[in-house]
Amino acid sequence: MQDPVSPPISPATRALTSARNAAAPAASRLLASARGAAPVASRALTSARSAATGLLAARHPGVRPPTDVRQTCVLMFAAAPALGLLAYVAWERAASGLPESYALDLRALAAWAVATGVVLAALAVPVRRGGRVPWRAARCGALVAMGVALIALHQAARLADTRLVLAGFLVAVVAIAVNIALWSTRLRRWCAP
Repeated sequence: MQDPVSPPISPATRALTSARNAAAPAASRLLASARGAAPVASRALTSARSAATGLLAARHPGVRPPTDVRQTCVLMFAAAPALGLLAYVAWERAASGLPESYALDLRALAAWAVATGVVLAALAVPVRRGGRVPWRAARCGALVAMGVALIALHQAARLADTRLVLAGFLVAVVAIAVNIALWSTRLRRWCAP
């Protein structure tokens, strides 16, 4: 029996009310999952951050690196000025009025030399700390430095430029030394897991 004060409930109103009551648990679950997504995302971000810092963290805290490791880092720092000299010589030669195809190749050589020098110098300290990923990246950078030296020697032969030959030869010697040092047994033992 209905209350005499309230109006009669139509079947459409009853259907709408029952649909709203049925949808309420789903909406509350959706709202709860949206609230719970923030902690999940925060946990995932924290996990990614800790994994990235783990790749770059010191593997041997408080232990002085072996002599080979320290000398390799010095060689990696020494590669930066050699590559900078090569970049300067290539850029100067490109600006000396060469045909555009030669000048474009020399500008690209200068850009590669600068980028490789910066990467090798930036990876010297993480390699000294014993990180596996920076050690592998440094090995790739040293191979790129050898490629830059070969390109410089090729360009010097095309242009018959003595200063470019000398700069390319210096970079080649330093890149070979860095490659040998990065593959040394003690350094592999220091950086490998």
